Amino acid sequence: MAALFALARTSAFGTGPSNQLPAQRKALKDMRSCGEPTQAKRLKDCLGAVYAQRNGELAVAVLATSPDIALATLRRTDPAATPLFEALALWTAQPVDADWSTPKRAPIKARVARLLGPYLHDLQTKDEQSFGLSILSDPGTDGVAVLDMDDVFKSDRHFAAFLNVLGPYLPEASSAAISVDPRRTLPCAAIVRHPALLGATTSLYGSTMDNFVLDNDCDRALPPTPALSVLDERLMRTWPQCDGTIRFAAYRGYQTAIDEARLGRTKPDPQASLPERRGISAAQIAAADAELRAYYAKYLARPAPVAATMAKAALAAVLSSAHECGG
Repeated sequence: MAALFALARTSAFGTGPSNQLPAQRKALKDMRSCGEPTQAKRLKDCLGAVYAQRNGELAVAVLATSPDIALATLRRTDPAATPLFEALALWTAQPVDADWSTPKRAPIKARVARLLGPYLHDLQTKDEQSFGLSILSDPGTDGVAVLDMDDVFKSDRHFAAFLNVLGPYLPEASSAAISVDPRRTLPCAAIVRHPALLGATTSLYGSTMDNFVLDNDCDRALPPTPALSVLDERLMRTWPQCDGTIRFAAYRGYQTAIDEARLGRTKPDPQASLPERRGISAAQIAAADAELRAYYAKYLARPAPVAATMAKAALAAVLSSAHECGG
């Protein structure tokens, strides 16, 4: 854990600190609680579960920068998804929208295809995954469809579309020490290198299945944004009651806006306005705005006027997508 944490302390931008410290402190607190008299699990089992959970999180965080160390850990903590993580590490090491037809990439392409092949086979043959296959096969408005393994290699967007559909169908993570829900986490460092991969974490199904598409760890892997985190927490706490399963799509859409704000990927909009939201004060919005301006200037090297425009657009997107119920 110490070795993984040391590697994860640099942000996914490759500069500045990550926000891993709060999660690390929580893991240590959970370890100490294993020794409390009220703890139902045996000490060994309790500690094993905490170590497996936290080491798995840290391994995902450093997958793009230290794949050998990360995969050695993931083979122990999440063997069911390790092939996917290995394919992701190989993909992330290539340039954006790499030309996979070149001879020099042939061995890597073959390896990625072998790793992903079983997942695609399940989508194509298992009745319970037919809905995901129908979505993946439909080019829709963005023109991206994946019918076979060759389609996965057409672009980063095709790869992201495959991952997006796959998330809810991944087998449950389990080991001797831990068993968790089927949702997996995409490393933010991979998204920084290949921005289209953020699409793998977006709303897709329009149902509770959207609650199980791939997550990402940008909140921990990027530099701290305490004011934005306060705003995020407040918006979630004051979200009005929504009926129906479509609300999960709304929550995921909002989370994408938060991720884009942290990544500095919100589309520029000089005319962006900041809508009011119940329970949110002007001071909270102003604090997040000032924080994002400084954040973009420091970590993304944006000039002050550009950083100001980016911050306003990011907050407008966050506030506009918050408190929606999707219908």
